[in-house]
Amino acid sequence: MKATRVAGMGLAVGAVLALCTITGPAQATGEGWDRTVGCAEARPEVTSISGWVSPNACTFIKRQIKFGKVTTPDRVEAYVDIWSKDATLWEPAKASTPLLQGEEAIRKSISGSLSLVPDLRFRGTRIAVNGPAVMFEAHNEATIKGHEVTYPAVYRVQLTDGGKVDQGRRYYDRHTWFKPLDPGLPDLFAGVADGSTPDQGRKPVLGPDELVARAEAWNGENAEALVERLTGAPLSAPGLNGGTLRTRQGKLAYLKRFFDQVSDVRLQPGQAVKVDGATYLEWHGTLLPKGQTDLVSFGIIERVGDNGDISNDWTLTFDQLPLVADEAKITELYGRLR
Repeated sequence: MKATRVAGMGLAVGAVLALCTITGPAQATGEGWDRTVGCAEARPEVTSISGWVSPNACTFIKRQIKFGKVTTPDRVEAYVDIWSKDATLWEPAKASTPLLQGEEAIRKSISGSLSLVPDLRFRGTRIAVNGPAVMFEAHNEATIKGHEVTYPAVYRVQLTDGGKVDQGRRYYDRHTWFKPLDPGLPDLFAGVADGSTPDQGRKPVLGPDELVARAEAWNGENAEALVERLTGAPLSAPGLNGGTLRTRQGKLAYLKRFFDQVSDVRLQPGQAVKVDGATYLEWHGTLLPKGQTDLVSFGIIERVGDNGDISNDWTLTFDQLPLVADEAKITELYGRLR
């Protein structure tokens, strides 16, 4: 196990302790609002909605669905309508200025993104809600210089009254965008494969009392601890091309490949959402990719299935691009889109 800085560990553990005190069950606020069926009109548009869906959360979900379906040029306004005036948007996996703040900055960002990928489209899949906190999973599609690409994403938001997003973070793998444009772009997880005997045993459930240990495992680059706790959970993650790893050997190989490529991991806990069927844990902060000299902003959404409603799986969502390409290379890749 590689050494990590004590300051980074202390920050993460302290933040976990704070998080554990604020993620209890949300309280109903709308008279007559059915927390088990809420937002019925949006449910046909997505795979599932779990948790207590407040009227504010329903408003956000419908706005997000609209953005996924509307066509240019109305898309920019549909996107801006999701956000509050002073909202912040954090972009993981950027070496500089990872935080956008305010409506105009967010408008400029989405305008630039849609100019590069004008036919970006998505549909909601699994959505988990705990009061003002929402994890919105989506299936994304786009045409990148004539290449059709698909990839999953998780949009993690905190909502204000009225269903506007006050704080948002986006998690997806840009490697899927650029690999067709640059076949020489390294595949970090190439060759990672399962062993011969699938895991057997316990159902994976993560509770709030385990968050401190989970943070220590990520920041301590401890693949064994991360895998051992989730024995029996198939792993889905970037670089597996839609496949899963079902053996301890395969899951260890994947995480060790990740940790071999990075150092100075400083991931703090963000939002935790637990619903019937899944627990979502957000980790965000910085790390140092191998061969680079500057820390990059980085984040992971970790989802663990808890019961039969969602298969007992373990899913990681993050961007592998900055792990295999420095800022100059990423700038070059974006230049190819233009």
